[in-house]
Amino acid sequence: MDALTILLVEDDDIDAMNLIRAIKKSQVEIGEVKICKYAEDALLMLNSWQPSCIFLDYQLPKTSGLELLKKIKTTAPNLPVIVLTSQGDERIAVEMMKAGATDYFPKSEINSEKLTKAFHTMSQMLEVEKGREEARQKLAEKEEFINKIALLSPNIIYVIDIEKWTNIFHNKQIWKILGYSEDDIMIDSYNGLSQIINNQDQLTFRKHYHYMRNWVKDEDVVENEFRLMHKDGSEVWIITREVPFKRNEKGMVQEVLGTAIDITSRKIAEKELIQAKKDAEEATRIKSDFLSTMSHEIRTPMNGIIGFTDLLLTSDFAGQDREYLKMIKYSADNLMVILNDILDFSKIEAGKFGLENFEFDLKEKLDYLVKTFEVRAKEKSVDLSFHFDDNVPHILMGDAYRLNQILINLVGNAIKFTEDGFVKVSVHLHQDYGSNLDIRIEVEDSGIGISEDKLSAIFESFSQAHNNNATRYFGGTGLGLSITRKITELMNGTITAKSKLGEGATFSVILNFGKGGTSFEEERMKAPEILSLKGYRILAAEDIPANQILLKHLLRKWEAEFVICNNGKEVLNSLEDGSEFDLILMDIQMPVMDGITAMKKIQHSFPQYAHIPVIAFTADTFAQTAPEIASCNFTDFVTKPFKAEELIKVISRHLAFTKAAPSALAN
Repeated sequence: MDALTILLVEDDDIDAMNLIRAIKKSQVEIGEVKICKYAEDALLMLNSWQPSCIFLDYQLPKTSGLELLKKIKTTAPNLPVIVLTSQGDERIAVEMMKAGATDYFPKSEINSEKLTKAFHTMSQMLEVEKGREEARQKLAEKEEFINKIALLSPNIIYVIDIEKWTNIFHNKQIWKILGYSEDDIMIDSYNGLSQIINNQDQLTFRKHYHYMRNWVKDEDVVENEFRLMHKDGSEVWIITREVPFKRNEKGMVQEVLGTAIDITSRKIAEKELIQAKKDAEEATRIKSDFLSTMSHEIRTPMNGIIGFTDLLLTSDFAGQDREYLKMIKYSADNLMVILNDILDFSKIEAGKFGLENFEFDLKEKLDYLVKTFEVRAKEKSVDLSFHFDDNVPHILMGDAYRLNQILINLVGNAIKFTEDGFVKVSVHLHQDYGSNLDIRIEVEDSGIGISEDKLSAIFESFSQAHNNNATRYFGGTGLGLSITRKITELMNGTITAKSKLGEGATFSVILNFGKGGTSFEEERMKAPEILSLKGYRILAAEDIPANQILLKHLLRKWEAEFVICNNGKEVLNSLEDGSEFDLILMDIQMPVMDGITAMKKIQHSFPQYAHIPVIAFTADTFAQTAPEIASCNFTDFVTKPFKAEELIKVISRHLAFTKAAPSALAN
C-alpha cells in the first residue's frame, strides 16, 4: 500500500495535535499531512493537491463541515472523507454520512488502533475504486474503439428498441445514404423509424419485427429488404442482417442489433434486367407473330402452286410443257426449303422446337431417305451408296422426323457440293448402354470440300464455307448446318466435320436412341394403311378457292364422300343438319369463324362428335405450340403446303382407329 497523504480540516490546534499523534502511531505508512483551519483554505488547497483522504471537523468557523463536505463531493466525489465530531453529535454525523462521508469518529475515541483499521479499510476502498476507474477507462477506450469502427464502416450499424420503436445507437451512415448532412435537422429517435420507412413497406416492416420479437432465437440471423425514403423523396433499398440483442423480463426480444447496406444500384440493375427480359420476350413474340403470319401468307398460295403442279405432272404433258412444269416444281421446292430453314431456326430460338419419342425402323427410314436422293444423284453422275452395320438394331425409340431432317440436310449438302464422284451414308453402333445406345451416322463425299480455317464457322447461323461465287452457283440460305447442329444438340447428340479444300468432307453425327420393343409388322397389324377413302364421309373447312379445288380433286381421287365449307360457321351448320361424318379437316385461319372457335363450339355443343378425329389444316408452322390451339386438342396437324401422300397417310392413320368402312377394309 502506498503512503497515505492526509488533509486535516480542524480549527482547534489541540484536537489537531492529538489526531496527528494518533495518525503517526497507526501501523500504516503515512506520507504528507496538511492542516487547514477554514473551509475556504481547504477548497483552495484541493484545487492543487489531491490527498488520499480528508479528516473533517463538523464545527468550523464561517462555513460548516456539512457545507464543505458537499462542495468536496461535487469536485472529488470518490475522495474518502472521515467526519470528526464531539460527544453527542451522532445525529449530525448521520447527516454527514448521507452527504457522502466515508465514516465518522468522535474526537474523544480516536486512537491509533481505530485509525489503523480505518486506514486499512480506506486503502481497500481506494484499491477497489482504482480498479473501477481502470475498468471504466478500459471500457471507455473500447467504446471509443467500437465507435470509431462503426463510424468508419461504410455499412449502417444500429441498435433499435422494437418494443418502444426508438433508436438506441446508429453510426450515422444511414443519414449519409439518405442524403442528410450534419446541418440538417435529424429525425427524432421516437418517430424516426416510421418516418424513414417507405410507406409501401410499413406493413412489411411491422411484420418483420413482430416475427423478430416473438419467434427468433438468439443464434438466428435474419435477413430482409426494405425501402427507405431519401431526403429528395426517392427510394433507397437496403438489405438488413439482424440478431436479438436484448430480451425483456418475459423473454421477448426487445432490442435488435443489425447491419444494413445500400442495394439501390443492385435493385435498379435487377429492374433494368427484368425490363430487358420483358423487352426481349416481347421482341421474340413480335418476331414469332410476324413469322407465323408470314408462314401462313406464303404457305397458303404455295399449297396451291405445289399441289396443282404435282397434279399436272401426273397428267399426259410431254416435251417442253413437262419441262416447264418440272422447273415450276423445282423452284417451288427450293422456295419451301428456304422458308422451312428460316421457320425452323426461329422455332429453335423461340424454344418451341419440340421432340417426339416413338418407335421406328431405322434401316427402313434410311433406305427411303437414300432412295429420295437417288434421282438427284444420278442427274449429277454421283454414286450414292448406303452401308448399315449388322450390329445396329433396326427398331429404335426416338424422333425419326428430326433424324430425317438432320440427314436430309447432310446428304443434300453432300450431293449439292459434289459434281462428280461419290456420296456414302454409313451407320455404325457407337456405344451400347443396354436399354439405349449411341448411333454414329457418317455422310462422306468427294466434293469440293471445306478449307480447315472455315470448319469452325460452318455451323454458325447464316454462315457458308464457300465464297460468294460458289454460293450463287450452289445456292442455299446458310442456315442448314446451323439448324442441323441445333437439332442434334436438342437431341443430346454431337456433330463434327472433317474436310480439306478440294478433298471432300465427312460429317459425323452421334445420337442416342432407346431400343424398340415391337416390330413394324406388329405396328402395321395394329394400324393398317388405308389406300382408299371409299365409304368414308369427310367434312373439310377451307376458305382459299385454289385449296378447295385441290382438296376436291384429291378426295374424289381417293373415292371419299365429302362436304367443303368456306368457314367454321358453315361447319357448324353442316353438323346441325344431323349429317354424319367420319373425319373433319379444319383450317385454322378462316373468315367469319376461324377453326379454333369452331372446334371449341363443336366440343361444347356437339358431344356426339367427340369421337370424330379433327385434323387441323394450317399454314402456320408455330400453330402446334400456341397455347390457345393446343387447348383445342386437335387429333393431328397437317401443315400447308402438304403433299398428297402425306395427307392420305394422316387421314388413313386416324380413320383406321374409328369405324371401319367395308369398302375401305376391302382394299
